[in-house]
Parts: sequence; structure tokens; C-alpha cells
Amino acid sequence: MQKKRLIPFKITGIDSLGQGVSKLDEKVTFIPKTAIGDEGEAMVMAERKGVTFARTVALTLAAPDRITPACAHFQDCPSCHFQHLPYERELALKSESFERLFRKFSMPELEVVGAPERYQYRNRIQLHYSLRTRRLGMRDPQTFEITPIPECLIGTPEIATGLRALYQNSAWLKEAPADKAEGHVELYWVSGELRKSWNRPYAEGGFTQVYETMNRRLKDLLTEHLTLKVAGAGLLDLFAGNGNLSSALKYPKRLCIDVYRPARGGDFFDQDLYAAGALKAVQLELAKRALTVDHIILDPPRSGFRDLRVWLEALKPRIVVYVSCDPHTLARDLQGITEYEVTRSILLDFFPATFHFESVIFLERKG
Repeated sequence: MQKKRLIPFKITGIDSLGQGVSKLDEKVTFIPKTAIGDEGEAMVMAERKGVTFARTVALTLAAPDRITPACAHFQDCPSCHFQHLPYERELALKSESFERLFRKFSMPELEVVGAPERYQYRNRIQLHYSLRTRRLGMRDPQTFEITPIPECLIGTPEIATGLRALYQNSAWLKEAPADKAEGHVELYWVSGELRKSWNRPYAEGGFTQVYETMNRRLKDLLTEHLTLKVAGAGLLDLFAGNGNLSSALKYPKRLCIDVYRPARGGDFFDQDLYAAGALKAVQLELAKRALTVDHIILDPPRSGFRDLRVWLEALKPRIVVYVSCDPHTLARDLQGITEYEVTRSILLDFFPATFHFESVIFLERKG
């Protein structure tokens, strides 16, 4: 194990994970919650393949665009990354990150849709707990320590109220399952009700986008872009969930594909899209329904959809809309697709104060 030690740093860039990059003496060090122009001392946390990961101990020179974070937990909580910078700067860094990833692609000018609110937007939040340490909060990915966040600012008012209630008089200790020393709890606001789920799969009550205002903006963009191009087209909605993205589109026929337990029927088809034989199963279902796919919408998990090229070659849709919460897997999945051109690229900030964002790529078949 690498012994912790202090090192000097000078931040000259920000990477795609929101970390500051220091290159003193040709050694690359990544330091979260820093800004370009910051200088100071940092504690080394880990070293891998010649790259150092550290945490700020002291600032000797602060970047000119630094601001005071709104949240009292910001410095210790691993979940937010940009509260120490103005929101306009956060959006600029996210845009630069996207453009770096796609610099080798032929892309139209990036459209950027910022969030109306930087805080109080998340309609679900997941916390880790440890009965051994009697802590509930966000788990650090490097130290695995849990930071309590009773006054977290990113949840909706309903989520914030539920969060404070868990911490009040350590109420969560009475609710946490006694048979599991470590686990997680998810709070989510749905259908006007605050629900709690202990040690269950994420979004077990049905996946929803965490920022409803931005979700509506995304649906508006899809409607604006696709309405004039429908004209009897058939729509295939992959990783569809409850049909969130395609529900407002006026397609004569659509088929929503995802894992549905139990099966839902109607426009929904139960199929694991990562399973062997998934494409053939979907083709058989399309044939049964006499549905010719003209448009495809897909919104996969962070792992992306490696088989996208194979599906496009088999189904030959005219228009494809790829919605992604991880631009790295999006860039990977678009490689090698030569029969389509990108006609529009959009960055929607579904996750303000963090390095995450949503990307939307519109593809049209050439010729």
C-alpha cells in the first residue's frame, strides 16, 4: 500500500470526471473539487500506473473563478463536483469534456441546454449505511468511508424532508434491516408520495429520470425534431422503461423493449437487450406485429449498447436517437457506424453540480 504523503499541486486542466489535473515534474495528479489556477498542497490517496490521486489539504492560491459552495457537505461528500464554481463555468467544462470525447467524429455544433435550477432537483437519492460505524450517507469510492449528508441540497424539497427525518435522532438505525450490517436505502418521490426502499435494486419501483423538468425538456426536443418526420413511421424504443421518451410521440405503431416483470402487454415487450439472441427475438416480435422500424430511440444504462452497429445493420432504421448518461460509452458505441451521419448533438444538464450530464445524438441514414 502506498504511504500517504503531501505533494504540491498546480491545476492546469479539468478531466471528464470533474477532477483537477496537475502536472508538476511531469507527474500527473488528479485532485477533485479543484479549479484551473488552484495551487496548494494535497494528500496522496492512491497511485496507479504512474498516475497519482490526491485530496486538497491547503490552498496557497485560489483560482479567480472560485466561489463558496452552497452546501455545507461539499468538501467531504463525494457526490457533487462543481459547487465551488459558477454554474456557467460548470456548463463550459461539461461542453469541453463532450467535445474532447467526440473530437474524432464528424459532429455538428454542440447544443447546450442548461438546468433551470442547480439545487433541489433530484426526485430520488440513494444512501449507503453501516451499522458497524453507525453512519448513513455517501460512500467515498477511494476510502469507502461514509459521509453523512443530513442537509444535502440536491434533493427536491420532499426528498430533503425525508432525508432529514432519517437523520433526526438517528431514526434510520431503527429502520435499517438488522440482518445486514452494511447496505443502502433509496428515497424517491413518485406519484405524490415519498417512498423508501432498503437494500433493493436501484429504481425497483420503476426507472424515472431524476430531474423531471429536464426530462420534460428532453421530451419536447424529441417531439420538435421527430414530429415532421413521422409520416406513418414505426418506432422501436429500446431500454424503454415505462415508455417515457416515446409516450408523447404520435407514432402509428411503436414497440417498447425492456425487462418487464411481469410482462406488460400492449406496446411493451419483455426482452433483456443484453442477452444472446435478443436481436432475433425482437425481429420475430416485429414480424408478428407487422411493424417496420423506421425510427429507433434508445436510452441505455451507463454501460451503453455495444451491439448498436449490428442492430442498425439488421433493422436499417431511417432515424436513430441515442440518449446517453455516459458520453464515454456513447462515443464507443458510435465507432464504426458509417451508414449514418450525426445531424444534431445536444448536451442536457440533468445532473447539475456533478460531472454527469445527458447527451442526445440524432443520426440519419445516408442516402
